[in-house]
Amino acid sequence: MDRRLSAALLFLGAALLSGITMLDGIQPNDEGLMLQAAARIADGQVPYRDFWWFYPPGQPYLLAGLWEVFGPSLLWWRVVRVLCDAGVAVLVWALARRGGASPGLAVAAWLVAALAMAYPTGPHPFPPTLVMALGSLLLLNRTPLAAGALAGLAAVWRIEFAAYLLVGAMLAYALRPGERWRPALRFAGAAAAVAAVLYLPVVAAAGLGDSFDLLVRYPLEDFSDYQSLPFPLDYNGPLNTSSIGGFFDDSAEPLLLFYLPLVLVAGLVGALVALGLRFERERWWQLAAAVFAVGMAHYLFTRPDVFHTAPLAVMVAVLGAWAIADGGLARGSARETLGLAAAGIAALALVYAAVEGLDRRSLELRGDYEELRLPPADPVRVRADRRDALERAVREVQARVPPGKPIYVATRRSDLVTSGDPLFYVLAERPNPTRYDVQAPGVVTSAPVQREIVRDLERTRPRAVVRFTSRITAAPEPNRAGESSGVRLLDAYLARAYRRTARFGPYVLLERRGPGLSARRTRAPTPQSSRPSARSGPDSSPPTSRPRWPGPNSRASRRSGGPAPGGRAGA
Repeated sequence: MDRRLSAALLFLGAALLSGITMLDGIQPNDEGLMLQAAARIADGQVPYRDFWWFYPPGQPYLLAGLWEVFGPSLLWWRVVRVLCDAGVAVLVWALARRGGASPGLAVAAWLVAALAMAYPTGPHPFPPTLVMALGSLLLLNRTPLAAGALAGLAAVWRIEFAAYLLVGAMLAYALRPGERWRPALRFAGAAAAVAAVLYLPVVAAAGLGDSFDLLVRYPLEDFSDYQSLPFPLDYNGPLNTSSIGGFFDDSAEPLLLFYLPLVLVAGLVGALVALGLRFERERWWQLAAAVFAVGMAHYLFTRPDVFHTAPLAVMVAVLGAWAIADGGLARGSARETLGLAAAGIAALALVYAAVEGLDRRSLELRGDYEELRLPPADPVRVRADRRDALERAVREVQARVPPGKPIYVATRRSDLVTSGDPLFYVLAERPNPTRYDVQAPGVVTSAPVQREIVRDLERTRPRAVVRFTSRITAAPEPNRAGESSGVRLLDAYLARAYRRTARFGPYVLLERRGPGLSARRTRAPTPQSSRPSARSGPDSSPPTSRPRWPGPNSRASRRSGGPAPGGRAGA
């Protein structure tokens, strides 16, 4: 079969695997923070300057463009994600074939990658980055300029992915037979030029200091302290041993998912050993993929949960296919025995990942979902047991708060935060009057940031505050996020300035008290003078002229004709 036709069919197959559940489920935190960033950018705000943001700008600007063209919606990022998932799977197949894998083995690698990318879905920046990185690896030998340009583009989505790719490419070019430095310089120059051109407008608008603080200093110094998790080794989840059927119904998938990071790391080590024993300089370009794969393992080790397994699974599929297909050692030698054992470990890892992915797809297809009847969500579905509470909470807020006026979504407690619900702003189509959509532990739990939030709330006086009381917002974690900061300034302010009026499941609606509240009691404590940082945020009131989405004069509101009567905006 012609390779182009094969690639097209595999793309459609991977898109189907990902797309069959793309409308199922919402993510209050991850989906919310990305769509809130897109909404702010579409309204003219700049990340790092106008709102707290520590991700590179590529993904929110991409989503902001979709927001501008199609309006507020939970649908369009899902379409982009399906396309990226399919693109990653096809590029894995192409790399496997280039490394000598048979057609059947390359399809097996494609299947592992397609299943890994299909769940969990989300508007995360890593899927587009993987498309760029894998494309760069595929072009590394033939067109260094294009490969470097893709690496530079990847840096606008995930800086560390681009750094792993750059290091791998430079090491690979250093081993390249024949001409080395000219293609290496072309790669590095193109990468630097593309990244500089795309970063320059954002950094110039936000300021070099704030941009560096949030893009570089915070991820390197603070993120791991508050977000890292221990590597999963000791399973303590559900274990039904009453019957074979009970085990497969209740325990198989949790067990498979729990040990997936460990199996992927073992598969990576096996593939690296097998390839290292048989490495020849003619295959210098494989070194770049190996270094990038090690980088994906580091990405997983930072927080080894289900949301961070896919990049390593993708690279294990590539390297595993190469290791299994490779040969050439002398029969009966110790190196051959070790190489075969290592390749066998990589093969077992691919089988494990495929079985886990297929089982996960099966469970997702059997989920009980119902359509979320809110305009921005159309036609997305949520779990049936969560729909009514969310719909009623959003509609109650829309009835109480006019279009364009702000609301604030608080978490269960302000001294211990592990997650939030910025998606509520998107569904209610009401803006956040503070800079903090991202409920980052160590940031929103600090005294300077809580003082800033209190000042913003006192200045804008939202009519309603929604308290998202789900336990996930204050979940116990074995890191600093799971420790109380002891700072409850925001809780104290909300207790003084607001009173509870309704509850819908985990959503508690607070209404602002009457004018009898004295200014002395509502005034936030005077902040101590300190230099702004990514952890604490600037300790001064944000400018009152900062644009807020989706005010009546915002571009997004003008384009959609404004919210419909009753606070329900057109989708």
